[in-house]
Amino acid sequence: MARVLGISGSNRQGGNTSILVETALHAAEEFGADIDFIEIADVEINPCKHGLECYELGKCIQNDGLNPIIEKMSEAQGIIFGSPVHYASVTSQMKNFMDRVGRFAHLEGKIGAALVVARKSGTDTALNQLIFFMLVKEMIVPGGVSWPVGFAMNVGDIRSDMEAMRMAEQMGKRVAALSDTVAKLPVPWHYEPRSPDEKARFGDEWRTSD
Repeated sequence: MARVLGISGSNRQGGNTSILVETALHAAEEFGADIDFIEIADVEINPCKHGLECYELGKCIQNDGLNPIIEKMSEAQGIIFGSPVHYASVTSQMKNFMDRVGRFAHLEGKIGAALVVARKSGTDTALNQLIFFMLVKEMIVPGGVSWPVGFAMNVGDIRSDMEAMRMAEQMGKRVAALSDTVAKLPVPWHYEPRSPDEKARFGDEWRTSD
């Protein structure tokens, strides 16, 4: 059975983003997935210290709530990320989470989806941030019939955005379906670190002597 994990990046527990993510998870569960849900607002996640120990250890040296989440992410075949829009961006909590996770967590070949909630605007920017994160972590991102965004202000308002609710259900089912495929037939995907001999070229370093 595939496992699908939902992560809400809202700083408000039980808010509209959490409702949307949980809606997707329930749809995934109906499809047959084993689900789990995390609200970042419940977890202490300190800022990244930008050390290199995590690369060698495979975990962060900070003793906060991140490593247990990484373990759940590692166990899941599919992950659904959600964030409200704060000033045309994901929340500071979600960005901090992405910074920490992105440094060492291996998500290659996992199925990923993003859900975004805004009062009025900024959804495209926040959605792009989540999608770019998933792509650079080499996750597989399914498409949808409509944009995976919703509009709401007060807690619970998202339930009135029927298009967003249906979209969340669709994404939940698609993540579950693809996750089930990955669980039964793992993608031959492995981590390929860049060679130490490779480095970014700056200025005129590309020029040859002749």
